[in-house]
Amino acid sequence: MSMTWKDLKDELIDLGFEEDDTYSEYKRIAVNSTNRAVRIIHTVVVPQIEDYLNGKWGYQGKDENGKETWVLPKFKPLTIDVEDDTKINIPEITEPLVGILAAHYLWLDDDLTKATIYWNEYDDLKTQIIQSAKLVKKAKIVGGIG
Repeated sequence: MSMTWKDLKDELIDLGFEEDDTYSEYKRIAVNSTNRAVRIIHTVVVPQIEDYLNGKWGYQGKDENGKETWVLPKFKPLTIDVEDDTKINIPEITEPLVGILAAHYLWLDDDLTKATIYWNEYDDLKTQIIQSAKLVKKAKIVGGIG
């Protein structure tokens, strides 16, 4: 399942707006906060779980030498006129981070308590995701040197 702008917008509204119609006042800040959050996840979290993402997120491509390689998508910022069905280009395992980190930046100026709570939630969840993605997976070796 891919996260859409509507999914994220609804989450941001639930994470702090008193009334749904308040969103129109905060749209630009919500888009900018989301772009900042996704950019941070792309530059801080994704490189740490790149091995986990290999084959799960991205596409098959070629490096500068023409060798087959797995390519992770680049960050593409949202614009102020973003449509509700626009997909947020982020690995599924990191989707839970986007809303709480964007909410941190969204509320940083207005409500430091909310912003701090969301930062702490983000930081804890980020650590759990990275640790989970780096766990050694079990393997069963059958046969042997024969």
